[in-house]
Amino acid sequence: MTVLIYEEATTADIPRIVEMKLAMFEEAGYSHLLARNAASLVLDDYRRLYQEKRAIHMVARSRDKIVACVGAFLKNDLPFRYFDPPQYGFLGDVYTDSHYRGRGIATKLSNNAIDWLRGHDVKMVRLLATEAASSLYDELGFKPTDEMMLELGA
Repeated sequence: MTVLIYEEATTADIPRIVEMKLAMFEEAGYSHLLARNAASLVLDDYRRLYQEKRAIHMVARSRDKIVACVGAFLKNDLPFRYFDPPQYGFLGDVYTDSHYRGRGIATKLSNNAIDWLRGHDVKMVRLLATEAASSLYDELGFKPTDEMMLELGA
């Protein structure tokens, strides 16, 4: 069995994390929603958020390759910026290469990401879940919310 190293990503890892994010959108059937320049936008945003210390990714490495990641983001958009504290945590980019799934890697990385958010005075963590990942989030203690969506496009 392959030994995995669990650690916080560095800025040098961001291009691989972007690749994994795009693969996640593809597998979920949402890649058609992405802008043509989504990869460069994400790359720029993540570099800025890392520099501002408003985001991290926890990763699992097999040898030198990242095989799984989970992102933790500090957000303060409306209406949450009016809460106390005026920010919330967001988990995103939860992705594991297909050969490594079913081993609890995403659970371990998610717990590490949640610990990072907890250390930044976060009291609420939100995420967007696919049906395939809902059991992972149930296991972590996430509950469905009252949020709803209306699509206005074609």
